[in-house]
Amino acid sequence: MKSKEEEYKELFHAEALENFEELNRLFTDLENDHTDFNAINSIFRIVHTLKGNAMGMGFDDVAALTHVMEDVMGSVQQGTMALNKDLFDSLFKANDKLGALIDALKSGERVSYLGIKTKLFVLLEKHTKVAEIKGAQPNDSPAEPKSELTTPVREEQLDEEEDLTQEALLVPTGDTSKNPQAMKSEITFTDVIQIPVKKMDELMTMVGQLIIERDRLITLNSVDGKRTSEFEGLQRITSDLQYGVMNARMVTVGFLFNKFHRIVRDVASIENKNVSLVLQGTECEIDRNILKIMSDAMIHLVRNAVSHGIEKSEARRSKGKPDKGTIILSAHYEKDNVVIEVADDGNGIDASIIRRKIVEKGLASKELAQQLSDQEVIMYIFEPGFSNAEKITEISGRGVGMDVVKKAAESIGGQINVETEVGMGTTIKLNLPSSMALKGALLFELDEQEYAVALSYTEAVISLSKSEIHRITDGLMAQYLDQTIPIIFLKDIVTLENLADCQKEGVLHRSFEELEEETKLDVIVLSYAGRLLGVVVDRLLQQKEIIEKSMVRPLEKTKLLSGTTILGNGKVCLVIDVTTISDLMFKTLAQKTVETENQI
Repeated sequence: MKSKEEEYKELFHAEALENFEELNRLFTDLENDHTDFNAINSIFRIVHTLKGNAMGMGFDDVAALTHVMEDVMGSVQQGTMALNKDLFDSLFKANDKLGALIDALKSGERVSYLGIKTKLFVLLEKHTKVAEIKGAQPNDSPAEPKSELTTPVREEQLDEEEDLTQEALLVPTGDTSKNPQAMKSEITFTDVIQIPVKKMDELMTMVGQLIIERDRLITLNSVDGKRTSEFEGLQRITSDLQYGVMNARMVTVGFLFNKFHRIVRDVASIENKNVSLVLQGTECEIDRNILKIMSDAMIHLVRNAVSHGIEKSEARRSKGKPDKGTIILSAHYEKDNVVIEVADDGNGIDASIIRRKIVEKGLASKELAQQLSDQEVIMYIFEPGFSNAEKITEISGRGVGMDVVKKAAESIGGQINVETEVGMGTTIKLNLPSSMALKGALLFELDEQEYAVALSYTEAVISLSKSEIHRITDGLMAQYLDQTIPIIFLKDIVTLENLADCQKEGVLHRSFEELEEETKLDVIVLSYAGRLLGVVVDRLLQQKEIIEKSMVRPLEKTKLLSGTTILGNGKVCLVIDVTTISDLMFKTLAQKTVETENQI
């Protein structure tokens, strides 16, 4: 497996070759039309960017040559250096040397470029001196530039000798040695190609269809429900193809993280705060589409960390903290997921303030707010319309932002957790799947219809008897690992005409009341937002990797379902939206508890 340094080197080489070819075209265009200012500006921009990238990668020879080319084009831009045949010959020669230096990054060959570099420098100095003489006073001495004009001759001789020496080393035999310039007329190709994301998505879709057809073929040819070994080769090849395409869509999180230095700087400047950004785990890889979906959410998290989290220097000093606040943007792998954390060493989140705010904004009744735990209260910062800002600023206070984070994470099957300590800081964790193309799922049956639930939300699978489930107010509870968790029968939910009907009395008890006392039940324990929920299903089937497709009309607004997939038997399997069920059940149970206490 290639190291990150090798991958970056390949990317630089590919981009540099593109720049080299583009410079050849632009120099030709400019030679035909000396007034083409677009070409002049483009050449300057390309050599400037190439110089910076080369310096960052430690390719000093490329950086040195592009530096002097940048200076020459800068003088051309400013009008202090005229375009003529001699200058164009030198620029074309410099670009040839640049191409050779880029090729040498892979071949390791030694390329002499000091001659042309010096010649460009001398031409630059010569025109600078001429410009100074033209602007000088009559009593200025003209003797000094005369001595300068003799220098280019020596440098041109050095340039020619260097080129002849280099060409003699590169050309072994044959008539081409008599015409060294012929050896330079080569077309080079990079080992890296750029593919539009749309094409990668289309390829991934076709691979997904191939996997579905493969599973269908294997199922049709199974004997007594058991798979034969005839299709093992097909399964292995198609799986390798699928993972190969998935890997081609992966990018490092550093691709996004590195953009936040400017964002932190700008927000800190507006808020008049002193903040530094620390990046960790930038080498972790994740699906590019996931990174794109989460980019806006990440901006909101970082902006909020600066605006709401980090205190101003005076306040930090009074608390014994360093004047400069720190935001840590990190990533690490956790099983098949990538966990992205945004941590700050600021104020932290005070649950008592959030509890008061959600009552003031009508997000919860006063009685319900008192029933909620501190962790449940803090999760209300992700509700639409919530804002903890005391006043509206350019950065915060408009009631939008954090709900975008929750929606983005849930749309790709991710989860959000918040860890905070008042006065010490806050860490927001985004637990995201590493790929959108493939999703681990647990299949189960309900009323002879197959359903799936994402493994990322599945805590465990247990078996309970009816006697182990207890009725409490209008809900059901059971013991799991010394914890009391709510239990629901999924059949009671999917048969409702409207999800709001689950608050009606007795709705969540229908299936429970119909059971015999010692009936054994299959229960899937789901975990979301730090809370556990037991879901009773008719029968557990298998664990399987699926390709989930979004719901289409007229079912795209069905809250209970997040998508569909096609199984090997050709049947459509519905994917349950865990976030909807979890939010619905916990809010319903909390509201019922409040109503019961008020009646007492």
